[in-house]
Amino acid sequence: MTSLAGLLFGRRARLRWIHLILGGALAVPYVLVGSVVVGPVAGDADVFGSLRLQLASFAVGLPPAAVTSLFPLTRPLESGVVRSLCGVGPDRLAHGPARTRGEKGRTAAWFTLHLGLGGVVAGMSLAVPPFAVALMALPFVPALRDDRAGLPGVLRHTWSLALAPVAGAAMLVALAGCAAVCGALLARWAPALLGPTGSRDRTQAVIRAYDAGFTRGAT
Repeated sequence: MTSLAGLLFGRRARLRWIHLILGGALAVPYVLVGSVVVGPVAGDADVFGSLRLQLASFAVGLPPAAVTSLFPLTRPLESGVVRSLCGVGPDRLAHGPARTRGEKGRTAAWFTLHLGLGGVVAGMSLAVPPFAVALMALPFVPALRDDRAGLPGVLRHTWSLALAPVAGAAMLVALAGCAAVCGALLARWAPALLGPTGSRDRTQAVIRAYDAGFTRGAT
C-alpha cells in the first residue's frame, strides 16, 4: 500500500503531474484556435458549453501545435523541462535544436503528445477534484442535496449517500493514477523522441551528463 501511494502521490509522480499541467497550459492557445474553427462549423457560438465541441476544438488545435514545434528552441526547452520534472538523465536527451527531418518529426511527435496528454490530465485536474470533494461532503452538508444543486436523483437515496464519500475518494485516486500513467509514458518516450541522434548531440549529452555529475560531487 505504501509503495502504491508513493507511485501515485510521491515526489516523482507530483513532478510529472506538473509536467503534464504545463503541457495543458501550452495547449490552451491551440484549443482557442480550434474553437474558432469548430464554432462556425458546428453552428454553435458557445463552444465551451459543450464537452463534445471542446474535445473537437482540442483535436483541431493539435496539428497547428505540431507545426509550431518546428521552432528551433522547442527541442532544447522541452528537453530541459523533461530533465527537471520527469527524471530522465541528461545523457539521454538532446540539448540542441532539431536539424534533420527525422529530428524535427520526432520533436513534433513529442510536442503533440505532451500537449495532448497534458491537456487531458489538466482538464481532469480542474473538473474532477471539485466534484469528488462534493461527493465526499454530500452526506454531511444538507445544502448539497438541495434540488437547486442539480445533482442526479440517484444521489438522494440513502444507500448512495453512504457510498458517495467512497466514490469521491475513488475518483481522486483514479485521477492520480491517470496522471501517474501518463507521466510515466512521457518519461519512457522522451529518450526516443527527444534523445540525441547525431554524433554532435551525443557528445553534448555526454558532456552535460559529466558536468551535472561533477557539480553534484562538488556540492
